[in-house]
Formats: sequence, C-alpha cells, structure tokens
Amino acid sequence: MFDFKISPVPLPPCSPPPLLPLSPAPHSPMTTITTPPDIEALKQQIKKLNSKAGQMKMDLHDIAEGLPHDLDQLPEAAAKTYDIYIQLRDLKQQLKTLEAAQ
Repeated sequence: MFDFKISPVPLPPCSPPPLLPLSPAPHSPMTTITTPPDIEALKQQIKKLNSKAGQMKMDLHDIAEGLPHDLDQLPEAAAKTYDIYIQLRDLKQQLKTLEAAQ
C-alpha cells in the first residue's frame, strides 16, 4: 500500500554522568555513617533524573502519536530521551556499586 523506506537516524554519542567519589573526603570528621552523603546525593539525583526521563518518554510518545506531521521533532527528542536514560542507567549502577561497597 505504502512504498517508503525508513532510514535509521544516527544518534549522537552521549557523555557519561559525572562520577561521585567512592570514599569520604579526607577532611570529613565522620567516616563511618550508615548512609554516606554521597549515596543520599546520588539517590536524590536519580530521583530527579527519573522524573525528567519519564516526562521525556511521554513527550516522545506524544511526538510518535503525531507522526508523520511531527516527523522533524522525532530525531532530537529520541536522542535526548536516549541520553537521559543512559545517564540514569549509569547513575543506578554507580549507586549499586556504592551500596555494595558498604
């Protein structure tokens, strides 16, 4: 019925999120606490990024529903959504590593 081809859109490389230190600062007076500030800060960062990722996923879904009219918005939205989910995956892995080190 339709005779068209969809070519893949190359996604730009994503940069990894900044890494948090794995050990307490040497000047920190408290080196033995159950949940280091690094872990709590990382959990807060993941929570915020998770919310943003969910919104971007819904935006991407809205663009997909508007196809083919919104076709020009798709590559940029897909790349941004991909990047944020990569960051989220990396932060969750970092949190898992920090928690396992305790």
